[in-house]
Amino acid sequence: MAVTESEESKRGEGTQDLSIIRWLYGFTGPHRVLMAAALVLMILTALLELTVPYITKIAVDKYIYPAWGIARFKDSGKDREFEKSVRDRYPDMVIPMGANSYLIDMSGIDNADRNDLEKLGTVPEERYLVIDPARFDKDKLTRATEIIKEKGALFKRAGDVYYISYTSLKGLGRDDLLLLRSEDIREVIVLSTVVFACLTGIFILSSLFTYLLNYSGHRIMHRMRTEVFSHILSLPQPFFDKNPVGRLTTRVTNDVNAINEMYTSVAVQFIKDVLVVVGVFIVMFYMNRELTLFVAVFTVLMFFFAGLFRMKLKTVYRDVRRSIAKLNAFVQESVRGIVLIKLYNREMENFEKFKETNKENFKANMDQLWVYATFRPFIEFMSVFTVAFILWYGGLGVLKLELTIGALLAYLYYVRMLFRPIMELAERYNIFQSATAASENLYELVNVKPEQREGARDGFISGKLEFKNVWFSYNDNDWVLKDVSFTIEPGETVALVGLTGSGKTTIVNLILRFYDVERGQILFGGRDIKELSPEFLRGNISAVFQDLFLYGKNISDTEHDEFSKAIKIDRIKSNGNTISSGEKQLVSLGQAFSKNARFLILDEATSNIDARIERNIQRALRNEARDQTTLIIAHRLSNVRHADRIMVIHKGEISEIGTHAGLLERKGIYYNLYRLQNEIHRFSLLTD
Repeated sequence: MAVTESEESKRGEGTQDLSIIRWLYGFTGPHRVLMAAALVLMILTALLELTVPYITKIAVDKYIYPAWGIARFKDSGKDREFEKSVRDRYPDMVIPMGANSYLIDMSGIDNADRNDLEKLGTVPEERYLVIDPARFDKDKLTRATEIIKEKGALFKRAGDVYYISYTSLKGLGRDDLLLLRSEDIREVIVLSTVVFACLTGIFILSSLFTYLLNYSGHRIMHRMRTEVFSHILSLPQPFFDKNPVGRLTTRVTNDVNAINEMYTSVAVQFIKDVLVVVGVFIVMFYMNRELTLFVAVFTVLMFFFAGLFRMKLKTVYRDVRRSIAKLNAFVQESVRGIVLIKLYNREMENFEKFKETNKENFKANMDQLWVYATFRPFIEFMSVFTVAFILWYGGLGVLKLELTIGALLAYLYYVRMLFRPIMELAERYNIFQSATAASENLYELVNVKPEQREGARDGFISGKLEFKNVWFSYNDNDWVLKDVSFTIEPGETVALVGLTGSGKTTIVNLILRFYDVERGQILFGGRDIKELSPEFLRGNISAVFQDLFLYGKNISDTEHDEFSKAIKIDRIKSNGNTISSGEKQLVSLGQAFSKNARFLILDEATSNIDARIERNIQRALRNEARDQTTLIIAHRLSNVRHADRIMVIHKGEISEIGTHAGLLERKGIYYNLYRLQNEIHRFSLLTD
């Protein structure tokens, strides 16, 4: 039923991953529109990110670095055919120079044709700046004409345009160069504006999808935490007997937060990263196939290396989650029991146990750190190595005219974009594995069967209670109750006494259906309690226990006034965290009386209350409980003397039933218990 620590540690590949995914996916229902909008914004962001390097390439190749080259074709048939093909396909980018020579704008030529031109040696390495007088306005045209005349030795003419080699540009003055390249400068400004607009768009879209993701993630987390906590409240008592409070706290807080991180940082972001990686490869392949294939090989190696760590990471993160839950449970239980720890001077022993639990958590985190510290540096190394390889291989390509400078710069930019999601994969895999372990824990928790809630929810219930041949054990090896049978009539006050561990509290647990009997039957008002819903059953029963918990709220409600007057005390005015144990019992008694249920259970309900108030409570019980059936469980037999009947339970069996006087005359177990308590009382008076 419960997810114990040993079961967590043994859980492995047998987990129903698809079922967990479907369960998690179910929480996204009301927020799928927002998540889809975030995905669209991510796609747009990815497209803008892919656009920026390519615009940079265009600016460098077409406007910053001169793009024109001189192509000289031979008279052979093959060259003549290629020459005609180039002229027909790129009429606006080819300027005839005569004698089978042309000025060609290499930035606008198809990659395959450019490679053919450069590899065949048709276009030499030198690049030229082409000056077209038709592109200048009247004022600039006059000054441009003067510059060309003044520096006539640097310029050559081809048809209606002039051209100058890139190496000769240093012979021009700064102002002259700015004038001649004014059109290029204008285009660079336009492209820079486009880049700025893209970056602005990336910022705005990233902010929007980040907000949408986190908003939907927090809504999902809120819904998940609500459902998990609601499910915990519906679980049967045996579940809480097997699971520490700290572990359940970890499930509702830390584990839900881990899954929220997966929603916001991994699930949808992963789609964007895939789009970026695919887009980068497409653009890089378009620019240069050979270099892209080399980059692809390095990328495959990194993914292969990441795959080797997958199983190790999964085991490590599960151990981390388990150790955190164990640590939380130990700390919470230690803080709750700090009074006992101090009382019995157990600080050092408790601290030693904490050190062992903390050491286990430390070891799990160190295993996680080792895996993480190995994985990320390797990705960093491969990223830097790939950049160095591109600088070497791409630089040679530029020198051999197989690659443009702009393309090389774009390649370096794209490689950083390519490896950024891979580098973040370590962190996201960290989140993913943590969320995987957390989702397994939560899935196991929510699949624990809740307490059976079926049964009758209305009808009149008298205060009559019957046990018929009831057998019960908390495990299969040791019977706590053995063939217990008794009847309590409506309006009757019955006391249940016995030695510690004899089964008194177990009877209360069975009456309240915290546990179900294994044999026999329990009737409440003539109806089998298994036929009644737990809410209806407990709604007709008031119970006050020795160990109490009050919520931290003001408890001076008017509903306690009547009870306070009946037992002759002032109204308790404090909150549940600062009042004494006796005051807590008084508050619980007041709440039980105000409930006005058909059946009242007092399980050591006055153990922390002084004798004077206890007598007043007993008097109030006798006066107010005429129509109410009362079951009193007490170790102090003075509290049960006035009960209509007293039942003595011994080793799980009802051994004696009778009045106080009758049981004393029988001189059985009750007589011995009563005499022992009187002797202890007389001894304490003598020693005082």
